[in-house]
Amino acid sequence: MKGNRLEGKSMKQTILAGAVVIGASTMLFQGLVHAVTAAEFKKTDTVATNYANYTAAASQAAQKNLPAGYKKANYTVENIALEYNGNQKPTSKDMAKEEAAEIGARTLWEVFGLSLEGQVVKMGYSQPTESLPRSFWFGDVYINGKLVYTFSLDSVTGEVFDIARERTLDKQVSLAFDPVLDKNPQEYVALAKKLAEKYNVVHGPVKSVAYNAQGYSNNDPTISVDIAGENGEIALMTFSRYDKELLGIGYNGLCKPSLEFNEKLQKKLEDKVKELEKSAPPASGNETPTMQIIELD
Repeated sequence: MKGNRLEGKSMKQTILAGAVVIGASTMLFQGLVHAVTAAEFKKTDTVATNYANYTAAASQAAQKNLPAGYKKANYTVENIALEYNGNQKPTSKDMAKEEAAEIGARTLWEVFGLSLEGQVVKMGYSQPTESLPRSFWFGDVYINGKLVYTFSLDSVTGEVFDIARERTLDKQVSLAFDPVLDKNPQEYVALAKKLAEKYNVVHGPVKSVAYNAQGYSNNDPTISVDIAGENGEIALMTFSRYDKELLGIGYNGLCKPSLEFNEKLQKKLEDKVKELEKSAPPASGNETPTMQIIELD
């Protein structure tokens, strides 16, 4: 999945009937939060922050704890200038962008071993949306002037939503779907389970790990794996098919509401198709099939 920001994308849900596939793989972390932000704020309304289903004190505490051996780096925090979010401002309930940047910095250090010494973190803020019903900070980490890492987190609790590594390989490799890997992804399933337990991805024992999908980011072929915890949390981990490097993690706070939102869209689409089928005139048997655009408000 490409890591660009999808700027200018209209958020009115225009779906081509018969060509929609909605699944957990659409939640691939890289660029997701930025895309959601850009898209949702093309609308004129937002929704109230809702913590009822997604806030877990244990999860927040686990992600805020200082990792063993971590030392705060000397980095610069700047603002991301985004036209599409109307220059939204955090409220009195939200943490400062510097605090949010530090949570992102230590999460990236813990998972990727990244030190931000002398680097730049650009932070943006978004109010709740229908697909992500909690306000959040999102950060872009620039290493020597180049965007290399991203993260997002709840602007009130500090719960990390996702982290991702942005890279371009120095060689050309195949980005094609691998049918052999599709039939036997066990190596990546085992790797995901090992790292999910190491980094406490679902904040408790892992219940199941399952192959999700293949894709690519820039020129790096990827594979994503679903993680489910015994506590009900879900996560998505993505690896490079080139060298098995971990490229990112979408945590429960992002994956669960995104999945629920996709399910709502799927239901709307199914209902709309049924409605159109009922109102359509009887087929004569010699008409040319047509493709119809369905708009979901």
